[in-house]
Amino acid sequence: MTPFRAMLLTANAAPAGPFEVHFFGQQLVIDGMASVDAAELIVSVGGVDGPELFLNWLDASGRQLALKPLTPDDMAGVLASAPASLQPQLQSQWQARRHNRRQVSGWLLGLGGGAVLATALLWWQGDKLVGALAGLVPLSTEQQLGRLALAQVRAQGGLASDGAAQQVVAEIGQRLTQGSRYQYRWFVKQDDSVNAFAMPGGVIVVHTGLLRQAATPGELAGVLAHEVQHVEQRHSLRQMITSLGWGALVGVTIGDISAVAAMLAHQAGAMVFSRGMEEQADRLGLQALQRARIAPDGMLTFFQKLGEKDHDQPSLPGWLSSHPQTGERAAQIRSLIDASPCPTCTPLASSRWVAMKAALPAAGK
Repeated sequence: MTPFRAMLLTANAAPAGPFEVHFFGQQLVIDGMASVDAAELIVSVGGVDGPELFLNWLDASGRQLALKPLTPDDMAGVLASAPASLQPQLQSQWQARRHNRRQVSGWLLGLGGGAVLATALLWWQGDKLVGALAGLVPLSTEQQLGRLALAQVRAQGGLASDGAAQQVVAEIGQRLTQGSRYQYRWFVKQDDSVNAFAMPGGVIVVHTGLLRQAATPGELAGVLAHEVQHVEQRHSLRQMITSLGWGALVGVTIGDISAVAAMLAHQAGAMVFSRGMEEQADRLGLQALQRARIAPDGMLTFFQKLGEKDHDQPSLPGWLSSHPQTGERAAQIRSLIDASPCPTCTPLASSRWVAMKAALPAAGK
């Protein structure tokens, strides 16, 4: 048992402490407070001027809390005394931080003077520049960012990781993501809005309102194929860089992700992608459907229905909404289907579809 000192960080509250903390078996024991099971901890690392270590978890009420060891000796105490179940997280995050700091230092040195940066900005188009910057973020950091953002979305309530609806979503989603570098997680959120969204690292959330709207498994597959491409093409990361700027990029690249995760969780379901990103997600999503031998007509019919709703809601800002719902978009999908026919693709069936529909809660409940 090696004690260490740490500050307790809570969302929307001043840091408390320092507290004396130690591991006892699988429990993280905080002096004068209840203990936390090590299995509930998520490790994150960061710091620009010096190394920082955070042990994150959610309490019984869903608040996000974190312990931040005070000194290098306290961080060493965590690394030395943490149970075996937590060591993989600690070691991988710590090693990734060292590698990423060297990577960022070299990158910043390479960009160096303002003239070089200005030349790069003029040389690249905006989307290409942001895409290149997103490429600096390691996959392990992106996945950690997604886990922390997911924890905060869970705290908002209404998120299900099992049940008939989640099983249908996961069943279809797995067909669309075979061979991906990401390990996808599929969730259903109790929400009447017709929406679905993706978070970095392979987290896909579908609203019950969208499941009620989808008439066939093929229509749901069309939506999932689109959202999966937001993950595969790192669109959420790219929008984060655009919104938060260079400081967030440096922080995320060296692993300092807690604040960025909170921003992502706040924007979840309402992130605005560029027209180019939405078109790319449609085009590559259609290709993913065809690779899975799923007839892509469901993508077309679903967005045609949403396009018809646009005529009834003229105030909807078209391509400026988080998921543009326009007749123009449906026409583009039709053109893509006509340009690349798939004779071997067949309509998607799901043995759980009828049961899933019957189990959905009524709107407004």
